[in-house]
Amino acid sequence: MPDRTKPMPKTLPMVLPAPTDDSAALGGELRRYKRLATGCLGLAAAGWGVSHAGLLPPGGAGLLRAVAEAGLVGGLADWFAVTALFRRPLGLPIPHTALVPRNRDRIAAGIATYIDKEFLEPAMLVEQLRRMDLAGRIGRLLADDTSRARVVDVLLGLLPALVRPEKEAALRSALTRALRRGLERVDLRFALARVLRALLASEALELLIQEMAERAMGLVQARRGWLQDKVSERSRWWIPSAVDRRVAGNMADAIIAHLWDLRDPDSDVGRDLRDWLRDLPDEIERGSPLGQKLTGVVRSALDESAFSQLVGQAVSTLRQMAEEDLARPDGRIRDVVAGAVRSLAEQLDDPDVRGRINAGIEDAFLGAIPRWRASIHRFVSGTLKAQDLDQFTRRLELRVGRDLQFIRINGTILGALIGGLLHSLNQVLGR
Repeated sequence: MPDRTKPMPKTLPMVLPAPTDDSAALGGELRRYKRLATGCLGLAAAGWGVSHAGLLPPGGAGLLRAVAEAGLVGGLADWFAVTALFRRPLGLPIPHTALVPRNRDRIAAGIATYIDKEFLEPAMLVEQLRRMDLAGRIGRLLADDTSRARVVDVLLGLLPALVRPEKEAALRSALTRALRRGLERVDLRFALARVLRALLASEALELLIQEMAERAMGLVQARRGWLQDKVSERSRWWIPSAVDRRVAGNMADAIIAHLWDLRDPDSDVGRDLRDWLRDLPDEIERGSPLGQKLTGVVRSALDESAFSQLVGQAVSTLRQMAEEDLARPDGRIRDVVAGAVRSLAEQLDDPDVRGRINAGIEDAFLGAIPRWRASIHRFVSGTLKAQDLDQFTRRLELRVGRDLQFIRINGTILGALIGGLLHSLNQVLGR
């Protein structure tokens, strides 16, 4: 016949790990106190048997019988009450027994609610947080040279794990996605215009113009023969070749002279070029056809493969540099970390800074508490409800069963004392 004290589980039961050494010790202790409580009950039963054996005088037998009977009643009643918490006494289907397995879900919800109300109230937690004065504690820790050096060593010990080669691919992928998403949201017209304005305002502009003009002049000079061939191909048959060569030479000389004038900011073409360059950032920002072409060139240069390769090379180079620097006792990373920690210690000397930090921690804590409370409540109640019913009952009994055995012991002893007292009063009052 199925045991109806066990409700059908809504989810598969959680299989708990094997009992730990603590559970084994608690189980042994529970068995000892159960034997002690049962021994008290057995002693009362033995006294009741002796009282009927005719071995004592009538007055003594009556007193022993009253003491034993009352002890039996008290001990059996408390045995029933304690046993009914965890199972059906003697397996009998008595109403309102096996209370723990019948009410497992209510107990789980009650425990979760108790933890929520008694330990996770925002006002109480914030008060404890204020008493901790986290900023002050950190400041006192970092004010000590030895402690500060230990903090630096701990931080440096964490860095190698962040730059291991096996994590490079994940870091590269994350950076690539983040940078590409950022670039997609950026209007490249304004970014490109800012770069051009910075270039135009720097001394590098003139050097760049001169370099490009000289390279162009060198290219024209090197291609004089090609230019003569092209002029000859397009010339009339009756025009002498010497004329063609002179025309081609004059064209090359004119181009070279024009390029030479571009180098000079005081020449007409030099001024025109620089005026056009100064107007170019505004033209790009207005979205002119040239600006659209330039931004399109920049975006195409940042395609998936090229951009990923660029980021990968940067990450790989930075990782190698970081590993080499961390391996040196006088590395720059150590100096940077030590300087940052020292600066933080100096900042925390200011009460206003500590107050702002503590206020920020408190605000963040208050914002997170509602999510934490709900998650903790669900976790505690869900974990307990998912446990196997027999194991849940057994573990609860292991934790409180020892104290419950004292109820049995006290019930037997107190019942015996009351039985003896009542018998004595009856004897006195009955005379």
